[in-house]
Amino acid sequence: MPNRWDAETAARVAEQMLELAKPHVAKLEGRLPAGFFDSLKTDAAITRTRGDVAASRSTRKAATVSQDQAVAEGAALVSTIRELVRRGAPKDKQLWKAFGVGSRFTPSVGTVSSALKGIIAAANNFPSQTQALGVLAADVTRMQTYVASISSIDADQEAKKQTSKQATAQLKAAVERLSGNLSLLASIARLALPAEDARVFEAALPASPKAKKKAAPPA
Repeated sequence: MPNRWDAETAARVAEQMLELAKPHVAKLEGRLPAGFFDSLKTDAAITRTRGDVAASRSTRKAATVSQDQAVAEGAALVSTIRELVRRGAPKDKQLWKAFGVGSRFTPSVGTVSSALKGIIAAANNFPSQTQALGVLAADVTRMQTYVASISSIDADQEAKKQTSKQATAQLKAAVERLSGNLSLLASIARLALPAEDARVFEAALPASPKAKKKAAPPA
């Protein structure tokens, strides 16, 4: 059964009821909790900016694409250098071990970053052998750039994920408060205002979802 209160509905009903209440504030305010109308305005503003949650998700998706590219390029570089060590120093098993030749890895954030760091360390520990293989300081710098890029994107993505969770939780809480407070306002209006004025408050509330009718038993 669909929920009759979503962010768009809550924002629309709140704005409508705030407008309806303006001529009757004196009669309504004394029957409502302190700061009631200010709270409605605040929660209405939160639900109006519900697009921020979707935008946060979209930004996080874009960060994933950028990270995937960095991981893929970093993985390709790892494979290239390991193959270079295997072919260029076929009998130097110590060098193979240092560069991770023969080690299997999947192109993921953690494994690629770790493999790149291992190759950087090997290049620093075996500078003459590394240079003899044709691996230059510029190649090491490029690997360091990939490591920094992957780490930075990973940290940024995690921060955006937390921000999105907080925005979603804030939005959900605002919708729940509006659902209760706007229903309360409609009830108070019935008590405090003439019937014709109170009726419009009740009419502004979203209709309850209709329950599905059960199929009639076979005759």
